[in-house]
Amino acid sequence: MKKITLIFTFLIAISANIYAQEVEKPFSIKVNGKDIISKPNYTGPTLYDFNKDGLNDLIVATFSGNFRFYKNEGTNAKPVYNSFTLIQAGGEDAKVRNW
Repeated sequence: MKKITLIFTFLIAISANIYAQEVEKPFSIKVNGKDIISKPNYTGPTLYDFNKDGLNDLIVATFSGNFRFYKNEGTNAKPVYNSFTLIQAGGEDAKVRNW
């Protein structure tokens, strides 16, 4: 039983170390030079090359269920986000009902 506990403890330690290496220091994301301010649990900002131009764009879910697309007009090292458009699907604003 001690051997199993030791192995399990070792695996947890390895997993925690791997996870800790993936987590980075928090940072703010700016649009038009101002921080995006959101209420906790209402948005899900994601960096993703949405338009396939090699730059990480910003996708932000909204409380109303829409998705804002902020095109990266800078570089991946120094992104610049100025304005957004709503992501569309089938000719309509993409929306996920959250209630």
